[in-house]
Amino acid sequence: MTEPEKESEKQQGISKEAWTAISAIAVALIGGIVTIFATIYGKSPPSPSPSTSPSQSPTISSSSSTSPSESPTISSSPSETTPVPTVPPSASVSAQKLAQALDIVNIDFSEPKLRDHLDNPFSNYPQFAEGCLKLLNNQRLKKKVYFDVIFWNYTRELGGKVTSDSPDGDLNTNILKAAMVKAYNTRNGSNALSFGDIVEPKQ
Repeated sequence: MTEPEKESEKQQGISKEAWTAISAIAVALIGGIVTIFATIYGKSPPSPSPSTSPSQSPTISSSSSTSPSESPTISSSPSETTPVPTVPPSASVSAQKLAQALDIVNIDFSEPKLRDHLDNPFSNYPQFAEGCLKLLNNQRLKKKVYFDVIFWNYTRELGGKVTSDSPDGDLNTNILKAAMVKAYNTRNGSNALSFGDIVEPKQ
C-alpha cells in the first residue's frame, strides 16, 4: 500500500471513531432527556388540600344549622308558651250544680259563655252565685233576671269588690237585694220598689 493510501485509510478510521463517539454522546443525551421527562410527568399529582377536597368539603356546623329532625321544639310549659286559661274547658260537677240551682230561681246569663266562669277558681262568680242562692233560700224570682247584671250592680256599689268587710266574707244582703231589684226592672221593664215585689215561693 502506498503512502497516500495509508494516509487516507488513517483519516477514514479517525472519522469513524469520531462518528461513533458523537453517536454515543447523542444517545446518552437523548436517554437523559427521556429520563428527565419521565421523572417529571410520571410523578403523581399532589392530592388536593383538605379545604378543596370534594370528600372533605367544608360543611355547615350542626350547631348553626337545623335539620327537619332537629327542628327547635316549643316548650310545653304553660308559663312559657300559652297563658293559663281563666276558664276551664269543661264545667265541674259543682259548677253544673250552681248553674242548675240558679236556673231554678230564675237567674240566667246574658251570654251563655259567662256561665263557664262558675267553674273558674279565679273568678268571683262562684262565691257570688252561692250568696244569691243563700239570699233567696226557699224563694225564687218571679221572672228571669241576668246573673251578670246583678253582679255588675252589686260590685258597682262596693267599688268593684264582692264581699263586705265582714269577718265571714258574706255578701252584703241589703246591697244584693237592691242589685236584684234593679236588674229585675231593667230586664222586665217593671217598676218594683222592694225585694219582696220580685220574689215568690218556690213551686
